[in-house]
Order: sequence, then structure tokens, then C-alpha cells
Amino acid sequence: MELPKISFYTEISLMMFGFGDSHTPNQETVLLVENIVLKQLRTLVQEALKYSDGKNLKGEELVFLMRHNKQKMRSFVKYLINKQTKSAIQKMQTNVVEIDKIQKPKGPLMEFIERIDETGEFTDLSEFDEIKYQRQLRADRISLALDEKKYLEFCKARCASFCSRDTTQRSLEKLRLWVDPKKKINFKVEALDVLAYYAYQTVAEITDYALLVRMDSKCGTDPLKHLPGSYYTATMFSGKHRFEEPNPDYSTVHSSQPPISVNEIKEVMRRVTSPQAGRLSFGGKLPETHFLFAI
Repeated sequence: MELPKISFYTEISLMMFGFGDSHTPNQETVLLVENIVLKQLRTLVQEALKYSDGKNLKGEELVFLMRHNKQKMRSFVKYLINKQTKSAIQKMQTNVVEIDKIQKPKGPLMEFIERIDETGEFTDLSEFDEIKYQRQLRADRISLALDEKKYLEFCKARCASFCSRDTTQRSLEKLRLWVDPKKKINFKVEALDVLAYYAYQTVAEITDYALLVRMDSKCGTDPLKHLPGSYYTATMFSGKHRFEEPNPDYSTVHSSQPPISVNEIKEVMRRVTSPQAGRLSFGGKLPETHFLFAI
């Protein structure tokens, strides 16, 4: 299949590998994920423009879309803090830096979040981040099975994103042209940064859910397969290590794991977009943005 003129195929392929897919993701699957991410970013932009003048888009309007999800807002706050901390360290002339003494970032996005954070929940980072922990645990399990060469490739994949730290300006310009090829919208730099973050999180969640779909397909009638935590940690494995083997062999993680398929991604989207029985919609129509992974 021919790639579009502007494509994030390589970056998404690396990200999917970093999040737990095969080290050689299926090309058709990556293209489908790329298409989903692009559609979701364009939807996010249109939603955010409702809070602006319709032509100029700032980062605040995009961040505002997260106001109903405190967990995602907290993750974004951590992202801002880490980004500002890294920037502060790079500006320090000395090699030794006391992290605790670096001033808490007060950029425009953080100031905006604090203004809308009436209860203090958005900036309360004391709550345990289960999703991040499970992703880190999965990455640790994968790394145990890799030789030095594959481990370095895995580390590179784990660092992939929509905004390369070495070519930030060029990456953001590529992202802008990808989302708005006709240049109808004036994106502020902060808005593009938020979009890059949203795109990254979208790939992460799609991969997470695809692995859950795979786990569900292998469950059969075993009730223990649905134990909390088994989804994220045992998706790529036989499941024996959870109960039977103290020193499991992870050497076949990548050699035997098939890449995420197109059908698994389609099943993810079916579950996300289709109302489920018992959902608390109170009889009303689901909002058009309920299927957006990033918010």
C-alpha cells in the first residue's frame, strides 16, 4: 500500500513496538492506526475550535477538552513537569543538578490548568498511576527476553514520538501539515505540542486495547484469565508465569508473538464506538467525542 505524502508510519510503527506490539508490526495495521490517529486529531481540533474564534488555536483550548477526565489531566501535568524539568536541566551549566530545587514549571498551559482546577484534583499527583505502571511493567517483561541488539532497538522505540527532541520545530511543522494540509488554522506552538501529546497517547491506548482484545480472545472459559492485572502483564505470554513458574522463560516473547492484526484494531474501535449494555448514558445520546482516546 502506498504511503501518503505526509506520513508518521515509521514513528507509529516504532511506538507500537515500544508499547508491546511485535518488533515488526503489520504494515496494514500501522496504516490503519495512523488513519485513526489522524481522524481523532482532526476531531479534537474541531472540538477545540468551538472555544476559540474558529481560526486561531491555542494550547489552552485543546487542554480544556480534558477537563472531564482527571486521570488524563494528571498525566498531562506530569508530562509538562517532566518536559520543563528536562529543559531546566539542559540550561544548567553545572553537571550536578538537584532536581528538587528546580522551580515548578509555570508555563501558560500549567497556569491555565491551575485556573480551571477548582478542586485541586488536576495537579494532585499523589494518586498511583495504574496505567503507567502497567505499561512500564510490560516493557520490563519484554526487555528480559531481548539480547543487547534488540534491547537497544526496543529502547529506541520506547523514545519514539510525534515530536522528535532533536528536530522539534520540523516535527511540529510536519504534524501541522498532517492535521491541516490546507493551512486553514493558525496553530500556536503550544497547540501543536498538545496535539503531539494527544497523538502519542492515542497510539498508546489503541495498542493497549488491542492487546486486551487479544487476551479476551484467548480466555475461553477460564475465569482466572480475567484477574485484575493479567491483561497488561500477560498479553504476550502463555499465562503460566502468573501462577505456576517462579522463573518463567520469556525467550519466545517476540519470536512467537504475531503482530497486532487489522481485525484486532477494528474490534477495538467497535467496542469503543458502540454503546455497551449497562452504560451510564442515562438514556441520552452519547457525546460525539466519547470515542476519542486522548481525552
